[in-house]
Amino acid sequence: MVPSFNGLRRNLTMTLAAAFCLVFAFNTIAGAQVVENAAESNAAANVGAISLKELGRGTDVVFAANDEPLTVSLPVPDGLTATALIGTVTAPIDFSRGWIEVSADGRPVSRVEFDAAQVGQGLPISIPLAGLNVIDRSIAVSMIGHLVPVDDRCYDRSNYQPLALRNTSIVYDGTEAQPSTVSNFFPPILRKATIYLANNTSQAQQTAALLLSTSIVNRYGSQPDAVVLAELPAGQSLPGSVPGLFERNILVGAEGEGGIDLVAGPNGYPVLRLAGDDRSLVPQVNLLAANFNGFWAASQALTASAKAVAEISRDVVPVGDLRLGSLTSSGLEHVQVEVPFTQSQLGRAMKNVTVRMIGTYVPMPSTRSAQLSFSVGDQRLDSRAVDNSGRFDIEFTIPDELVTREMNVTAALDVSGDFQCGSSNGSTLTIDPESTISSNVAEPANPGGFQSLPQSMLPIVEVGTTRGDFADTVRAQRVLVQMQRLSYLPLQPRVQSFVDAASSPLPAVLVAADGKLPDGVDLDLPMETADQGLLRLRGLQFNAPYGSMQVAVVPNHEIVVVTSNGDAVDVDKMLNWLEGDPARFGRLAGDVLVAPRDVDPFDISVKLAPVSGAKTSDDDSGISSTTIGLIAAGTAALVVISVGGVLFFRRRSQ
Repeated sequence: MVPSFNGLRRNLTMTLAAAFCLVFAFNTIAGAQVVENAAESNAAANVGAISLKELGRGTDVVFAANDEPLTVSLPVPDGLTATALIGTVTAPIDFSRGWIEVSADGRPVSRVEFDAAQVGQGLPISIPLAGLNVIDRSIAVSMIGHLVPVDDRCYDRSNYQPLALRNTSIVYDGTEAQPSTVSNFFPPILRKATIYLANNTSQAQQTAALLLSTSIVNRYGSQPDAVVLAELPAGQSLPGSVPGLFERNILVGAEGEGGIDLVAGPNGYPVLRLAGDDRSLVPQVNLLAANFNGFWAASQALTASAKAVAEISRDVVPVGDLRLGSLTSSGLEHVQVEVPFTQSQLGRAMKNVTVRMIGTYVPMPSTRSAQLSFSVGDQRLDSRAVDNSGRFDIEFTIPDELVTREMNVTAALDVSGDFQCGSSNGSTLTIDPESTISSNVAEPANPGGFQSLPQSMLPIVEVGTTRGDFADTVRAQRVLVQMQRLSYLPLQPRVQSFVDAASSPLPAVLVAADGKLPDGVDLDLPMETADQGLLRLRGLQFNAPYGSMQVAVVPNHEIVVVTSNGDAVDVDKMLNWLEGDPARFGRLAGDVLVAPRDVDPFDISVKLAPVSGAKTSDDDSGISSTTIGLIAAGTAALVVISVGGVLFFRRRSQ
C-alpha cells in the first residue's frame, strides 16, 4: 500500500488544471471540423430500445414498500431523445389491485393502474418520457408503487414477492451525435473503446494505455463495455476505423507537446488524441482520469443511491462515505436493512473488521416487543431486545473466516405481539450514516488467492512482461480489466521490466506467456507443488500443453502470474474463456487457474484451504471439492512422478 500516491495524484491534478483549460478551449474549435466532416457519412439507424442491463444495472425496478419514492436516472446520449421506459409489471398473488405513479420535475408523468388478473402473467407497460427536461445528458423520474391487499387485510409484504417493473428498457429516437469536444467525447453509454498505441514498445505508452483502460472501466462501473488495445497501422498517424454506435477511438502517444485534443481521423470520425513524450504522457492520462467526473453525466446513474468509494484507504470509514443511499426500511413484523460493502470499496485487503452500527427505530407500544439483530450471511453476530429509547449504538466484530471480497451486514428488527389490522402502525429501522467500519490491512490478504483480487492489488500495481511487446501488453491489459470490473477503486498499473516488477515490494501482474523466465528470477508459484493426481483427475494429462493464472504470496504482498508450459496460445485461450462470461473471473476460487488445451479450464487450491461458499468450476463438473480431495489423496500415493517430470517453466537462455 502506498497512500502517498493519492496525494501526489491530487497535486498533479491541481498543477495541470490550468493547462487542461487551455487544451479544452482549443478542443471546442477543432471539434467543430470533426463533426462537419463526419456528419454526411454517419448514417446510423435509430437506436431503438436499450436494456437497463446495458447501463450496468439490473433490469428490474423493485418497489419494496408502498408509496416509498424510487428515483431513477436515465442517460440520454447526445443526438437522442428518450421516448419511453418500457417493462413488465409483476406483483404478488395476495392483492386485488394496484398502481405505479411516475413524476418528474414535480409534476405527474404517468399513472398505470392494474388488477390481479392483468398482472397474472405479467403486464407490459410503457411510461412516456418525451418532453422531460434533460440535464447533464440524463433525465430523472420518481416512481412509487402501491398494492391493495385482498379484502384490505393486513399482511407483512416482506414475506411476498415485491411489486416490480421487470425486463426494463429505455426507448430512444434519433441518431447518435458525434462528439465535438473532449468534454463530450465519452458517451453516457459506452459499448467499446479502442485504445491505439503509436509505439507499442514504449513502456510509457504501455503504462498510459493500461492506466486509461482501468480508468475507463472504473468510471463506467458495471456497464458491459469492451475496452481493447490496438496497434496503429504502419504509416498512419491516426486510426482510420469507423466507430459503431456508442464506440470511441483513442490514440495514446501521438508526437508533439503533451496535450489532450480531439481530431478528425482519416474517415472524418473523431479521435481523442493524447500526445506527449515518455515523461509527459502518463501525466496526461492522469489528468484525463481526474476530470472524468465532468465527462460522465449519467454513465453510472440508474438510481439515486449511486455507489461511491472512500477517497483513500483508512482504518475507520463512516458508512455515509460509501454513499449507499437511504438505509431505512419499514414493515410490520420483520424490518430489514442491508449495508453492503466490499474490500476494494474501502481500498484495502482487510482483517480485524469491526462494525459500529448507530441508528434509530420506532419505539414499541406496550403490547409488542422486538429483537434487533446483526448478521453476515447466515451468521448472527449480535442480537438484543430493544428498549423504548428508539436508538441503538452497537459494536461487533466480523470473524476473519467470514471476511470475504464482498460483504453484507444485515440489520433486522423482528417484532412480536398484538397487531390490530387497520390500526397498528408499522415499525421503521434506520441506519445512521455515522455508523463506521473499522479494519486493519491484511498482509497477506484475507481471503487469499483469487478471492484476494482486486483489493490486494490496490492502489499501484506493477506490470512486467517477459517480451515487452504488444501481445504481452494486451494480455496484461485483459487481466487488469477483469480485476477492475470487480473493484470500486481504480487500479493504477505501472509498467516495469519483468525483473523489476517481480522484485518490487508492490503487488504485480507478471506475464510470461511462453513459460520462459529471465535468468535470476525465481518465482515460488503454487503450480510447482500442485497434486499431480488432482491435475490428472481434472483433465491435465502428463506433459500436456496448458495455460495458467496463478496467485502467489511473496513477502507482504500478492503477485498474479500469467504463464504456460511452452505456448502463449494456451494463455490466450484461457483469457478468451474468462471473457466469455462476465461473472467468471469473480467466481474463481483457490490460487491456480489451469487451462489445458483441449479441456475446460478449472481452478484449484494448492497453497490455500478451499474457500467456503465460493462458486468454482467444481459446480459445473458434477464432482464436489470434497470428493475430488478424497480421490486425489488416494491417488497421490499411487502416482509416481519423476523429479522434473512436469516442466512448468523454461529458463530463458542467454
